[in-house]
Amino acid sequence: MKKIIITVSACLLFAMASAQDTTATKKPSTTRSSLTGDWGGARESLKMNGLVIEPRVTFFQHNYVAGEGYNESVFSGKADLMIKFNGVKLGLKRWTLITHLEQNFGKSLNGKGGTLIPNNIATTFPGLDGNESFDITSLHLVYQFGKANALMIGKINMVDIAAGTRFSGGAGIDALWNVNFPGPVSGITPPYMLGAITSIKTKALKYTFMVYDPANYANQSVFKSSFETGITFSGSIEKEATIWGKKGSHSLRAAYSTQDGTDLYDLGDLILPTPESAGRKNSRWYFNYNINQPFVDYEEKGKGWGLFGMVSISDGNPNPIHFGMHLGIGGNSFFKNRSDDKWGLAMYHYSLSNPLADFASTLGKPLRNETGVELFYQAWLTKWFSLGGDVQWINPILKNNPGALFLGLRSSIKI
Repeated sequence: MKKIIITVSACLLFAMASAQDTTATKKPSTTRSSLTGDWGGARESLKMNGLVIEPRVTFFQHNYVAGEGYNESVFSGKADLMIKFNGVKLGLKRWTLITHLEQNFGKSLNGKGGTLIPNNIATTFPGLDGNESFDITSLHLVYQFGKANALMIGKINMVDIAAGTRFSGGAGIDALWNVNFPGPVSGITPPYMLGAITSIKTKALKYTFMVYDPANYANQSVFKSSFETGITFSGSIEKEATIWGKKGSHSLRAAYSTQDGTDLYDLGDLILPTPESAGRKNSRWYFNYNINQPFVDYEEKGKGWGLFGMVSISDGNPNPIHFGMHLGIGGNSFFKNRSDDKWGLAMYHYSLSNPLADFASTLGKPLRNETGVELFYQAWLTKWFSLGGDVQWINPILKNNPGALFLGLRSSIKI
């Protein structure tokens, strides 16, 4: 813990010291896009040579105020560094190397009140359940071909990929906190994976194909035991649609994995199931439908707010998540003079597979479908500093537990 505090403190001290640069060419701190500005011209020079460096620190004050068990208040955060290097100066203009380094610190409130879905995605990965953890969460190459086509290969941070989703993205540091919105749980796609993703856009449709190792590569070497547990194939089709004069998108995704798992129907016959004593079920599948539909578009490209949602279903055995859905509205602020701000209101609903629910009942832990609602607002007080609040109410997966209420504050600094 001391090492983490020292690291983050040093980063902030460096940032504040750099911010004191008072040269004539320095932009005022309220207008520049990052706390430390242009580093005396070095930042822009690096960018012109293909190197983009984006450090950031986000802090959370999260409070469990009602539900089963005792109330708790925790402080946590994430320090992350995104590095993008385009090989333009090496004659490799179409190639970009992307690296993302992340350090979590502090505790999380995941699981409080008997809840299933983690309530803070930013502090869930790479360290699970409050573990302070460092990881190179992304290390992959991107090859651009055609006007809007790309191939990614390597260790890929799927939370980062989902962060670009309009209205519901943000990786937990810009928009909704709960894992289900910026990174829905599927039981078939890990948060950090080793594989390849290809996106091809035509005039009518956008196609995305994925081939990857089903194992979770959080804190794992990409050279260790690759594809030992199987292989997963995924494909999606996305179509743009104009409703009420606003252009949105609809997509369908299907995934199939050769990864086996515990046959959940065997659990009811076992008091203490283990991988050795329970039967194995080969392969698993998953299917979902997504919608993103703007209601309001602002003059500034890409800004506005609208509807987002997803419905998913899986085999339910060995995939423990049988059904999931979420629906919400959000995006940029509805206040015209606050278009950089973000807001969102969303709900989710998850059900575990029937054999897993039956087994839990035999242990005296009856389950129900988990339902949650989240509301947040994040105000960008400057181009580099934001402050906001979050409320989550969750009817937990444990049937005998009352509803759980979480209140949170979040502050993020683009260094």
